[in-house]
Order: sequence, then structure tokens, then C-alpha cells
Amino acid sequence: MKKTYEYYILPVVLPLLLVFLWIYLTERELIAPYLIPSPKTVIHTIVQFIEDGTLLQDSWASVKRMLQGFSLAIFFGLLFGVLMGLFARVDQFFAGILNAIRVIPPLAWIPIIILWFGIGETSKVIIIFKSAFFPILLNTIQGIEGVPKGFLEVSKLMGVSKRRTLFNVIFPAALPSIFVGLRLGLGAAWMAVVAAELIASDSGLGYRITQGRELSQPDAMIIGMIMIGIIGVAMDAVIKFIQQRILSWQAGIKS
Repeated sequence: MKKTYEYYILPVVLPLLLVFLWIYLTERELIAPYLIPSPKTVIHTIVQFIEDGTLLQDSWASVKRMLQGFSLAIFFGLLFGVLMGLFARVDQFFAGILNAIRVIPPLAWIPIIILWFGIGETSKVIIIFKSAFFPILLNTIQGIEGVPKGFLEVSKLMGVSKRRTLFNVIFPAALPSIFVGLRLGLGAAWMAVVAAELIASDSGLGYRITQGRELSQPDAMIIGMIMIGIIGVAMDAVIKFIQQRILSWQAGIKS
């Protein structure tokens, strides 16, 4: 019973309280409907968006862009992370320029990337890639460098090859840190795709929010925000599920 309460009931308490507060404020007309529409209005608009396919099209457009940029970030983030974590000279060669690029916010890159690549899909994928790349890179480096020296010494004494040491010792030991980077990178990628769509796009959830603002449709804006939250939580849950399956040996520390 306690487990059911902690895993299924407790997480929904605050969202339900917020929904009840939303209903109360709008039903009593304590908030103007042009600022925050009632739940009934939002539900009615959601039904319309589902029936005409708008909700699915916008959601898929955003998810597809995110997956493209995030996949590239995973590949290059892991590649450079492993190389920089293993080899000091590689780290010294790339660290300066990568740190300079990292500290420039993704929003600052959007205007010049649009200038170079236009408002098409390429610019959005690049923005998403940049946002997700560095959390994956830095956590991979941290994971590789944090492998206990005892593991490496034992492998060396047993005559294990460098290749097997990498895949059977170093990489598994670094996985907890790598998964932290993947979850942080996913969140950054999802925020980046929405930001890119808000500024320059003709589809996606960010575009739908912009359209809602321009057409004075707060219900469409709220639907876009709700979908962004739902999809973001769902994608994070997928990575967390994979993490728990792969790292089943890692005991939890939360009480």
C-alpha cells in the first residue's frame, strides 16, 4: 500500500490541486478568460485539434526535430566524451574551443544559424544538437575520468586488452554518469526545439504557441504548453526506464 501511494498517488496530488485551483479561479471569473481560459474551453479546443489532426501534426513535428538533433548529440557527445576522457592531449586540443561554444546560450545562436541555414529543418536540428551535445559530452568525460583506478589496475594485472578494458570495464563504470548526461541532454534538446519553433517555424508545438499569441487564442497556447510538458516527461521516463534496466545493479539511495 505504501509503495502504491508513493509511486502512483503522491506524484499526482500537486497537479490535481493545480487543476482544481484553475477550475475555481475561472468558474468564479477571478481571472479574465483572455488571460487564462477555462478548462472547458481548453478541452473543447483539444477535441478540435485532435479531430482535425492539428495536435498530432504539431506534436510529431516537434518530436521528429528533437530526435534528429538528439541522436546526433548522442553520437558525437559520446564519441568526443570518450576520446577526451581517455586521452589528455585530445582533451587539451578540443577543450578551449568547446568551452567557448558551450557558454554561448542556444538562443544567441538562433539568429546567426537562421542567417546561415534559413528557417528550414537544418537550422532547428543544429540548434537542438548544440543544446543537447554539451550535457552528454561533459557527463561522459566525467564518467570516464571517474572510473576507479583499481578497476584499471586489476584489468592490467589480468592481461585484459585495451579494447576489452574499454568496453567491459571503463564504459560500464561510466554508464551512470552517461545516463545523467542523456537525461539532461534530452531536456535541453526539448527546450531548444520549442525555442527554435517559437522564433522561426511553420509547424510544431512552439509554432502553435506563437500562433495562439498572434491570434489571441490562449487556449491554443495552453494546449501547446501542456503537450510540451507531457511529451517531455514521457521521453524522460523512457530514458529513465532504460537506465533502470541497464543499471539494475545500481541500488537506489532515495528514501
